[in-house]
Amino acid sequence: MAFKWPPSSRRNSAKQPSRVWRIGKIKINKTLRVPIIVFALILIYSAVSFVVNHYNPVRTTAAIQLTMDDSFSTTGYFIREENIIDIAEGDTVEYNYSDGDKVAKGASLITEYKDEDALTVSRELKNIRDNIEQLETLRTMSSTSTNSSQLNQKIIAQMNAISSEAEGASLGQIASLTSELRQLALKSGSMEGGSDDIDGEIASLESQAESLEERLDGKTSEITSPYAGYFCESVDGYEEVLTPDVVDDLTLSGLDKLVDKKKSAASDKGKIVSSYTWYFAARVSDTDAEHLTQGRTVELRFAQVSQDVQATVASIRDDVDSGDTLVIFQSQDMNEDLISMRKQVATVVVASYSGLKVPKSAVRMQDDEMGVYVLSNDVARYKKIEPLFEGEEFYIVEQNVTGNDSLVAGDDIIVEAKDLDDKKVMK
Repeated sequence: MAFKWPPSSRRNSAKQPSRVWRIGKIKINKTLRVPIIVFALILIYSAVSFVVNHYNPVRTTAAIQLTMDDSFSTTGYFIREENIIDIAEGDTVEYNYSDGDKVAKGASLITEYKDEDALTVSRELKNIRDNIEQLETLRTMSSTSTNSSQLNQKIIAQMNAISSEAEGASLGQIASLTSELRQLALKSGSMEGGSDDIDGEIASLESQAESLEERLDGKTSEITSPYAGYFCESVDGYEEVLTPDVVDDLTLSGLDKLVDKKKSAASDKGKIVSSYTWYFAARVSDTDAEHLTQGRTVELRFAQVSQDVQATVASIRDDVDSGDTLVIFQSQDMNEDLISMRKQVATVVVASYSGLKVPKSAVRMQDDEMGVYVLSNDVARYKKIEPLFEGEEFYIVEQNVTGNDSLVAGDDIIVEAKDLDDKKVMK
């Protein structure tokens, strides 16, 4: 006979729905699920609100010193009063002046030698004359009383100076110090041998010089300067084109036409710049020209020149057709680099500003005045500022010596914080 479950047993064995909500190992009655979720949401919202309302991050940046130039770049041409002269080339030619040296009218610019032997003799003669000059200086020095011990100390000091310069590879200074050391050594010897030894050596050198001069007789020729001014040993073909007499009526189109008239530059020609004054005619955009006024002093910065050149804005001439402006700068500065320059890119420094860098995001307005908050010992302090220059994202402001009420270098400028106020504790 088959076995049958009792009816009650079958009903109890049927699967009943669970009234328990499991979270991990935690068992919670399902009837409490909704209240628990609501409570959790309220708790999270309260925590977030507390953090938002009470968390106040403070971000600062140091006030640093900065120098900025109000400048723009332009291209232009040098215009000078230049006189072409004949020069000589070759292995037996010796220049007596370098580019940029000031020369007098009639000065010997170049010495030409008949052959290499004559050039060698001339250099020997120069060394002997230098020695004679040093000995004559020494003879004057030996007439004054000098303690032997003090003189030896000077010699040792001079040797140490030469050693220091040798490590720094300052050859020019080494030559000067070596000459001085030789004089001290000669003087030291003269204290033992007397002035008669110096006189004897001078007489011997003068005899050698006379002999060398006889060997040079008739073997040299001189090229003298027909003008007074600044010497330059090369030409570029613009010497007779870009002259000062074109400046008064010069236009942008006129400058372009003159540039096209460049002549061939001969290698056997040099020049004398016979006027202190030179001009720099430049094409400037109308926007950049708005920063200039006639008579204003600016600085011209060239890549090949170690120092900025001071110049005056001599003329500003707008060119309607091109949309650019011809600006003519005038200067009297001269050196070996400037004298040979013609077409150049220049940075025109209109003004230079030095002060403290302040981010624009840190600036606050109070009573129509600009200022910033600085953090000092966790306390916000308001300090007024005077802008000198405005960049895209920062100002350069006036720098003060004391920092009680003024911004000074090293102050921690607050760039991000909430509810800023003077003397407020920031934690």
